[in-house]
Amino acid sequence: MQNIFRNIIYLLAISGLWQCTERIEIEVDSSYTRLVVEGNISTDTIQHSVRLSKSSNYFYNKPALSVSGAMVSISDGDSTVLLDESQKYPGTYLTDPDFYGVPGKTYTLTISHVDVNENGVFEEYNASSELKPMISIDSIQLEQLAGNNYNFYEILLFTWDPPEKNFYAFKVLKNGVLIKDSLYEIIVQDDVFFNGNYTYGIPTQFLDQNKEDEIIMPGDTITFEINGITEEYYKFVIEAQSEIFYQTPLFSGPPANISSNISNDAIGFFTAYSVGRCSVVYRGK
Repeated sequence: MQNIFRNIIYLLAISGLWQCTERIEIEVDSSYTRLVVEGNISTDTIQHSVRLSKSSNYFYNKPALSVSGAMVSISDGDSTVLLDESQKYPGTYLTDPDFYGVPGKTYTLTISHVDVNENGVFEEYNASSELKPMISIDSIQLEQLAGNNYNFYEILLFTWDPPEKNFYAFKVLKNGVLIKDSLYEIIVQDDVFFNGNYTYGIPTQFLDQNKEDEIIMPGDTITFEINGITEEYYKFVIEAQSEIFYQTPLFSGPPANISSNISNDAIGFFTAYSVGRCSVVYRGK
């Protein structure tokens, strides 16, 4: 009887909590302004970019303020290239179109002539990233998985993985256009399950046939891209995606700051990575 009585009291208490409708106003303090850096270089011969902006308060509903007039450079230890600010996109700094990274080298980004907090004193920021070796892809295959509530193609990868510990990012292009390129769409993976072995068709990316831009038709060329990334960037993506994706409030932990490799208390990430690609033309069923 005592246990029954205790359970009734517990249920009444829970019921009272759920019926509480009092409006609570929460004061959210403003934070100090920080530099936000988005930059990368790869083994592709293209015009690489570094984007600089300022952080803002949580409820600031306008685009992030760009940072213009900075001095931005990238060095590999032997030579240094200066990036020019785009006239079309302020705050975006560009390399020459023939720039490319070399595997095995460590690239250092330097940002100076910046006064983010507008106190009249210029700050300097740095970040470094090693460019990992490229991986050679033997082939890829498309395999459809469909059911009552799902319909997608998975991309299966066939390749040898080097014996050392490696980290990868997987992207997809359809007819030459990246469709899996945003931070929450790319898939990052370590090689713990296939280190030093042949992969024999591991699933790497997925094309949802209920999403307009991912629907594939006969004649479409699907290109799979694998990036050799650093462990630091792998962890950055995992942390960022954990904050982007939906979490059940009752069981999830509190939001946390995402790691950054930018010095001087800036946020964001600068990464160097290698690129390998393989394509297949979808012939239909």
